[in-house]
Amino acid sequence: ADQRPNPLGEREIILRGLGIPMIENLGVTRDSFDAIDLSNNQLTKLENFPRFQRLNTLICCENAITSIDSKNFASNLKGLETLVLTNNRISSLHVIEGIGSGCGNLRFLSLVGNPVTRRQHYRLYAINKIPSLKSLDFVVVKQSERQKAKRLANSAAGAALDSDIRAEINQSSLTFTPGEGLTTEHSPHRIFNAEEQSQVRRLVENATSPAEIARIESAVKRGEIPDEGNASDKTRKRTNDSSENNLSRDVKKPKTTTPS
Repeated sequence: ADQRPNPLGEREIILRGLGIPMIENLGVTRDSFDAIDLSNNQLTKLENFPRFQRLNTLICCENAITSIDSKNFASNLKGLETLVLTNNRISSLHVIEGIGSGCGNLRFLSLVGNPVTRRQHYRLYAINKIPSLKSLDFVVVKQSERQKAKRLANSAAGAALDSDIRAEINQSSLTFTPGEGLTTEHSPHRIFNAEEQSQVRRLVENATSPAEIARIESAVKRGEIPDEGNASDKTRKRTNDSSENNLSRDVKKPKTTTPS
């Protein structure tokens, strides 16, 4: 990997465009860098960082990141001051809350190009949840914004916003997402494309028993797509068996005659 001083004079390691699907084995860098650039990879979640006391800047542009492990950040990336997540897939405000709880010294944050930036009250919410911020999306945080953010948090609108976020968290915990939460033990490092994800969702929706859902989930953890055709055949077989049973009952049912 390329190693060089960046424009800020930090020692930086470049891990761009390597198709990296998850964070692993970064401990081999021996905490020797001020900045790590993981842009243009296939990351979906920021987690599993080793303890880095020196790391100051983390750049993860142009991935597919939807969430971060706030506990991992809080325990292992205590010195992080700059986090650049431009052009990812973060859509929920509760991820911002996680960034705030995981990055106590964060000064510069970019979420430009993420769906969450289109959410109502996004900027004020982020400023309130990450009080250490000096710049958000390359715009300096003003004192007047901090005051507005505080008023919002203490208002009825802020309470409603928090309620919506709690509902999002509960919903996300009940949602099975293909490829999410896989470990190196279960996954061959495969990232499912949109068509494959849709196929898995159809299989889950059409499943008729917990055992069938477990079979689908097990296949996904192995990095495999369950055969949709087999599932359809099973559905058709159940339908045919049901029809045959109904026909059998009709045949056995004695006829009744109406007395004249």
